[in-house]
Amino acid sequence: MNRETILAALAARLSAKRAPWPEIPKLTTGQVLTVVAEGPERVIAREYGIATVEMETEIRRAARTANDAARATAANLLLDQLVTETYSADPTLGGTCLGMRYAEGDTIFPSDGTDLVAAVALFVIEYERAE
Repeated sequence: MNRETILAALAARLSAKRAPWPEIPKLTTGQVLTVVAEGPERVIAREYGIATVEMETEIRRAARTANDAARATAANLLLDQLVTETYSADPTLGGTCLGMRYAEGDTIFPSDGTDLVAAVALFVIEYERAE
């Protein structure tokens, strides 16, 4: 198990781009842009030369929606879809990690008149590596 293999598997599952932040295409209604950004990791256990590691991974998804009062609902649906797609399938990403858990999420729907909404979800992925 290694960090890069895990992140590649997660990006493939979500049809996501990887950070550093890619060029953002002009989204049309119904299209989404999903980005996976790895965060810090920490060793939570050591035993017999094997470290068990937790890695924070943030997933962001943006979409274009109607510029009306339903933007909050659209952002909440985006977060729900993101968590469901990431978490409800095989949580070991095909055996590349020990598992993952949903840690927190948020929605973004600016009040400045934009028709873009977004959702951000933080997952903690656990894996082992030799020391």
